[in-house]
Amino acid sequence: MSTITHDEAVARAISMIPRIQSRAQLSEELRRQPQENIDDFIASGLIRALMPKRWGGHELGVETMYKTTFEIAKADPSAGWCFGLLVLHSWMLAYYPEQAQQDVWGENPDACIASSFGSPQSQVTRVEGGFRASGIWGFSSGIDHSDWAMLFGSVPAQEEGAPPYAMMMLVPKKDYTILDTWHTVAQRGTGSKNLQLNDVFVPEHRTFDMVAWCQRGVGPGNLINDLPLYKNPLYAVIPVSLTAALLGASVGAYELWREGIRTKSSVRQAKIADFTHQQIRVAEVSATLDAAIALFEKSLTRLSTDTPIDTYERLRLRRNYGFTAKLCKEAVKTIVDYSGASSMYETHPLQRYWRDVQASSMHITFNMDHLGEMFGKIELGISLSPKDSLLS
Repeated sequence: MSTITHDEAVARAISMIPRIQSRAQLSEELRRQPQENIDDFIASGLIRALMPKRWGGHELGVETMYKTTFEIAKADPSAGWCFGLLVLHSWMLAYYPEQAQQDVWGENPDACIASSFGSPQSQVTRVEGGFRASGIWGFSSGIDHSDWAMLFGSVPAQEEGAPPYAMMMLVPKKDYTILDTWHTVAQRGTGSKNLQLNDVFVPEHRTFDMVAWCQRGVGPGNLINDLPLYKNPLYAVIPVSLTAALLGASVGAYELWREGIRTKSSVRQAKIADFTHQQIRVAEVSATLDAAIALFEKSLTRLSTDTPIDTYERLRLRRNYGFTAKLCKEAVKTIVDYSGASSMYETHPLQRYWRDVQASSMHITFNMDHLGEMFGKIELGISLSPKDSLLS
């Protein structure tokens, strides 16, 4: 597959919008993405946007992940969420050892990858040649259409008093069972189900140190994939995908609402667009979303440089992502508050945007209490907690 430019990638994302919109209700009913959407994502070549060229990728920047995810999420919030994660996870695989990349991309350059960072009901132990993993991992968006899963693992320390070894594992679909747990009121189309492992062996080459990745953007793949794109700390980049989907969904809700105001009349046949309070709300909501976009896009410029990102900058970026999500949630709440009772019908698309934006903003990545505490401490010269200093 030949490489494409940023502008070509965005154009391909926009070209998919009519088809994505036509399947939005189906994704709600299936509680996952329709296979036709996944086939479109793959055929477009866009899940390879951040993939290294030596594996057939395009090596485009996080700006491309943002813009393509944004456009698809405008059409369908859950589709944008899953699409962005497919792009993100290819970027993540580039940090793994070379043999792990070979295991996945050597067999299928278009392999779809899911992830899970929540594992309170899991156990990982070290054995000869690797690790054994058992338990349940949760909130794995897109797990139904994925060929592999990246899972967080915490291994008991070998020395007394030392912290547990935090790592990421790469597990093929044949080694896990998908649990049908995703029965929700929002983000239904993300299919964020749980998955279960039963005494699965994970070879050493499909794992690596999470702390080094979080703190310094370092992974075994850096030795080969040495562009600035592959030198960023994990949590400086993961929220880009999720924030892009949230922003796109919020702008999609705004555009739908704005067009409705232009054409809608009240029960007394008064034009809604003539109401002063609606005109003021349009101004406020559009300004809120413009502010959210400006903050987010300013943050992304930091990820395109070759200068290492230190702890202060990383936490500032994470604060910005969380605050962007807060602005989006506030904007969409105002939209719904001023949409009238007809927007509550299940046939009205606005209620789906509202549900999905609300749920997206509740993701742990956007928890402003946690993000605010971490940034506030470092801004005021107070030490972070040991866990936050390692895995933030």
